[in-house]
Amino acid sequence: MSSSHFTRVGLVGVVGPDFPSQTLEALAARPIDLSGLTIEPSGTTFRWAGRYRGTMNAAETLDTQLNVFADFQPELPAGYRQTPFLFLANIDPDLQFRVLDQVETPLFTACDTMNYWIDHKPDALKKVLERVDGLFVNDAEARQLTGENNIIRALEEVHRLGPRVVVVKRGEYGALLSLDDQLFYAPAYPVIDVCDPTGAGDSFAGGFMGFLARQGNTDTDTLRQAVLCGTLMASFCVERFGPDRFHDLSLEEIRQRAHRIQALTRCPALDEVI
Repeated sequence: MSSSHFTRVGLVGVVGPDFPSQTLEALAARPIDLSGLTIEPSGTTFRWAGRYRGTMNAAETLDTQLNVFADFQPELPAGYRQTPFLFLANIDPDLQFRVLDQVETPLFTACDTMNYWIDHKPDALKKVLERVDGLFVNDAEARQLTGENNIIRALEEVHRLGPRVVVVKRGEYGALLSLDDQLFYAPAYPVIDVCDPTGAGDSFAGGFMGFLARQGNTDTDTLRQAVLCGTLMASFCVERFGPDRFHDLSLEEIRQRAHRIQALTRCPALDEVI
């Protein structure tokens, strides 16, 4: 839903018959190709349960049920195999690798992960990281993956695992981009009324990848812009429950918020006045 505000998306995944029909209709109403979506009649959809406390900046995982994902073997439609931009969302790293293997000559590939996979399938995850260009993680996941408490050292270790681009999602504190020995920090867009943080990280990644696909390149300036674009989409996500905010979100609203965050981050050259 997030990426589809910038580019046409080809979705690959599996759900059960319990998946809400209105959500399928909402996806189909966007520029999203659903030919890669499987509805498995004999199972139930993947489920995650969590709890937020205090500032709602981090979730406590209460339950993870793989359900139809446990035996899913993704097969990409022929039209997907030459996609230049591939995002491997937070699923079993074995499935991520299977999808990655089916794309022919991508310009940029990135993946997301979570504590569950870092704990249960570290070797499979590292195999994926050797192949992708980018990784999206939060602070806790970066530390868990590398064993480093200092986030800068953790980033160095992640780069050694393979990805040349690492984005650390920091919730209300923004995002950190690590690229070619360069760091770029983007603040979070200030949101007064936070309804539901669930999916904010996915919305960030969707905005990031959708913007890259819209621009068609991955140079340093574009990657920095993509981080800001990701923070914008995350800020919209938290304003309502689930993906509801994206149903009526307009490109003009995104542009207005982009103008505001650009004003928030603009500053005269400091080194010229010190």
